[in-house]
Amino acid sequence: INYLRPDIKRGNFTREEEDAVIQLHQMLGNRWSAIAARLPGRT
Repeated sequence: INYLRPDIKRGNFTREEEDAVIQLHQMLGNRWSAIAARLPGRT
C-alpha cells in the first residue's frame, strides 16, 4: 500500500511514547493536536 507519509509510525506505542503522552497531557490537558505535534512520527 502507498501512503502519503511513509515516515509515520504505525502500530503500538512504545513505553517511552506512552510516558510522553501522559506527561504532555498533564502539561497541556486535552490539546491533542499540541500533544501530537510533540510526538515525532505520530499523528
